[in-house]
Amino acid sequence: MQKKIIINRLIAVAARSILAVFCVGMATGATAYGQTETPEQQLFSAAHRLKETPNFTVKTNMLYNLATSPNLGVEYRFARKWTVELPVTVNPWTYNKDENRKFKFVLVQPELRFWTCEEFNGHFFGLHGHYAIFNVSSLPNPPFTITMNQHRYQGWLIGAGLSYGVQWPISARWGLEAEIGAGYARLKYDQFPCDVCARQIKTDVIKDYWGITRLGLSLVYFIF
Repeated sequence: MQKKIIINRLIAVAARSILAVFCVGMATGATAYGQTETPEQQLFSAAHRLKETPNFTVKTNMLYNLATSPNLGVEYRFARKWTVELPVTVNPWTYNKDENRKFKFVLVQPELRFWTCEEFNGHFFGLHGHYAIFNVSSLPNPPFTITMNQHRYQGWLIGAGLSYGVQWPISARWGLEAEIGAGYARLKYDQFPCDVCARQIKTDVIKDYWGITRLGLSLVYFIF
């Protein structure tokens, strides 16, 4: 009997330790609202978290910004451990008018997120969709079947995927987020030569894509 009690206690301690490691704030114990809590407080003070955790954030994906694609996203907490995010990315640039080199698109990627312990702090899993319209030409070839350096493509894509990420609160108002996701996209487009006023050579072409659909290193600002 004594042996069984000891084993049960060891299992309970191990389970609590695992939860503590998974739920503790990634910024050395700092919570998303600028306080410091022990693992036990973070695990069991649900009422406190619901009162103090931010409800709304704005963010920008710095990787997309470095790729000359300005973007802005908002995220809203609608339930404990659940948030919804809506990022919008725009690329309006023509890089070389003489060669008609451009990468113009508008991309919207809403995502539903489940946080393993606390919203806006720690690990999360996401289900995202994506829709974009694009007009691209004379670009280096991507790692799939479209030959982008010889033609211009104008059309749209739609799809969905799964993602995983981590968010680190770095102060009372600022956080850093890393995320990667993969899934499916269907592209439908018309194809033209790269000349600016070239005639259309293919219409309603459909391509299927499986692979990386989200990649981000975002700077997050907590509104309220």
